[in-house]
Amino acid sequence: MKNQMVHIFRKDVRQHWPEIVLSLALVVAYARGEVERFRASANGSNGLLLLFPLSALVVFAWGFVILREVQAESLVGDRQFWVTRPYEWKKLLAAKLLFALVFFNVPLLILQLFLLRAAGYPPTLYVRGLLWLQLLWVLTLVLPVAALATVTASIGQFVVAVLGLFLLLPYVLGAVHELVPAAGVSGISSVPGSLEFLVPVGTGVAVVLLQYSRRSTARSRLLFVGAAVVVPLIVLVTPYKMFIERAYPQPKAGQQLTVQSAFDPAKLASHEGGFLEKNKVHIRIPLLVSGVASGSTVSVAGLLERIQAPGEPPWSSGWHGGDRVLLANRERSQIDISIDRGFFERVRSAPVKLHITFGLAPAHSREMTHIVTQAGPFAVPGEGRCSFSPMFQGVILCTFPLKTPYFLVSAKSDELTCNPQKKEPPLPPGTILYGGNFWNPGSGQADIGLNPVQTAPLGFWDWGGAGDPNYRPRLCPGTPLTIFTNWEDSPRYRSELQIDGIRLSDYQLKDSPSGETGFSIFLP
Repeated sequence: MKNQMVHIFRKDVRQHWPEIVLSLALVVAYARGEVERFRASANGSNGLLLLFPLSALVVFAWGFVILREVQAESLVGDRQFWVTRPYEWKKLLAAKLLFALVFFNVPLLILQLFLLRAAGYPPTLYVRGLLWLQLLWVLTLVLPVAALATVTASIGQFVVAVLGLFLLLPYVLGAVHELVPAAGVSGISSVPGSLEFLVPVGTGVAVVLLQYSRRSTARSRLLFVGAAVVVPLIVLVTPYKMFIERAYPQPKAGQQLTVQSAFDPAKLASHEGGFLEKNKVHIRIPLLVSGVASGSTVSVAGLLERIQAPGEPPWSSGWHGGDRVLLANRERSQIDISIDRGFFERVRSAPVKLHITFGLAPAHSREMTHIVTQAGPFAVPGEGRCSFSPMFQGVILCTFPLKTPYFLVSAKSDELTCNPQKKEPPLPPGTILYGGNFWNPGSGQADIGLNPVQTAPLGFWDWGGAGDPNYRPRLCPGTPLTIFTNWEDSPRYRSELQIDGIRLSDYQLKDSPSGETGFSIFLP
């Protein structure tokens, strides 16, 4: 039957028109809400507050439509009415793909074209990014839902499978993180990450093809179980130590180091900041830092700590993520170390040797732009358009097409134009403040989302620890800012630091349920 694909497609449209209409209505409501938000931001009003749940409803509705459409011809079992018809599996699959294209991909594309234009960005300039977003949504929504729908006979079975996945996933991820902390080191070989991505995607494609061609539910479900086992196994067997040492080699003779670090003998200003962790004790080692040039940064991508105590076998943390960035004009920094409680209790008051290995990733900006914040809308590098938030005093919100660029912003405390509020302590003169989008640069042509217009706050998250720790610097019109963009990576390397005769108990942090460690970021 030449028109079999069209026949099945039309049948699905007639059967599922209520779900289709509901999903399209939610898309229209979401688009209208986003446009109102754009206008509210430009006019300085509060706008709408329900856009996040509305976007979640849009995604849920699309997933439900895909689920219903796939299960319209159930592929589980062999007693369905449709199998008595002369359906060719290739045409049946093609009809389902056409349905997803017409009622998911096309509405998504139209929505994103509309929102780009509504925000003042010409859509024709961002075709590649929009196509990239289509691919991301297919891989993260359409493929998983369709694959799971092919091995479940009803909506109830599908919901149970999803709930089971969400309940199990945190435990699996937690166990993998505990067993392989080196997986958190950034900048190492992309092979493990690629395999972790390709296995679930390949499994999804294989399950869909296997179910439509053979309707072999047992084997398809076994494939899902196999993927759930293989992905953590890849993490467990990956030789991270080898990848890390290759990505962060010892500096070559004569190589100019971008940062120098030394132990800061000063006592800790505060022992707060620990958190409860089973069989772990946390210590904080203060550091003196120098050499970071203006417009440059050094990311501490990985750390390895070794402790040698008298009469005890050496203790090692193993490689783990560093989650810290060293900036210019910052003479002091710190690292937090998680130590096995039993070892700590045995050596807490003894003088020990602490050896720290840093995996450092320097980068420098090739473009520096000076701007002055305006009461009305103003532009920033990266096609950004910024204005003061109508809801949060002293906070600037910026929009960018498709993705938020990687940038660092700085200001001088002497040039802040906000009038001091009651009991607000001023920053010491000469203090450099930092902010910007420096922690999640993303990858690819665009950041996944329904709205291709990304919003990011332009505020400060680092002011050198000066003054009252509860003080949060604000931005006001007329403040000069320096924005560093167009970043280039410098050669990565390992750096060593040895501290002799240190007593770990002097640097122990107080544990509290709400405590946090690491470098904290304040986003208003």
